[in-house]
Amino acid sequence: MSAPAGWYPDPADPRGQRWWDGVGWTAYQQEATATAPQQPQPRFGELAPTASYGVAAPVTPLAPPAPVNVDTNTVWIWLAVVVTALPFAMLFLFDWNGYMEAVIRAELNGEIAALQDWAGRILLLSLVSWGCYAGLVVLCWLDWRELRSRGVPAPFHWAWSFFAGINGGLAVYMIGRAVVLRRRTVGGGWAPLWVWIGVTVVGFIVAVVWSINIMTTTFAGISQFI
Repeated sequence: MSAPAGWYPDPADPRGQRWWDGVGWTAYQQEATATAPQQPQPRFGELAPTASYGVAAPVTPLAPPAPVNVDTNTVWIWLAVVVTALPFAMLFLFDWNGYMEAVIRAELNGEIAALQDWAGRILLLSLVSWGCYAGLVVLCWLDWRELRSRGVPAPFHWAWSFFAGINGGLAVYMIGRAVVLRRRTVGGGWAPLWVWIGVTVVGFIVAVVWSINIMTTTFAGISQFI
């Protein structure tokens, strides 16, 4: 009994196949087709290999967004720099000599009425300080919103501006803002940071000089009452 009709290895060329019509070889030929490799069959007593499930394919990390070419100097960040300078300016808008004199009179002579007259001014000074703090937070939020509207991808979050309640705390937002803009924009955002640093340094120097002067004046005033 002969083999059934089908493609078989060509006796004349083992690299190809020839059609066997069940009786004899025909003239039809084709290239040999590649067969899938067979998995080794388990021997007696062995478990057949099973396909593993739940193995995730490797994830290719997303490329960082390309820097955008936009203007990062918003009016809000410059107003925040101005508000930073207000507490230093308040040193010269308050009559500290008069206040210290009232304190000395209250301590040495018991003149409480003179000191009570300054209670409202001290309260106003405190309210202005808290107003500056709230203003900084609002301005940072407006700056963050403006940067997003200009197309800056994920600018430094405005919530970091709450650290402005600590002395020099606005540095967290200013530095973080500049670093993020440096990575995600063409021009960066260093100018407001450097101006803020300059204003802060000058303000602290002025505050130190002013403190030395007010202490000298205070000690001189105390000597007059002794």
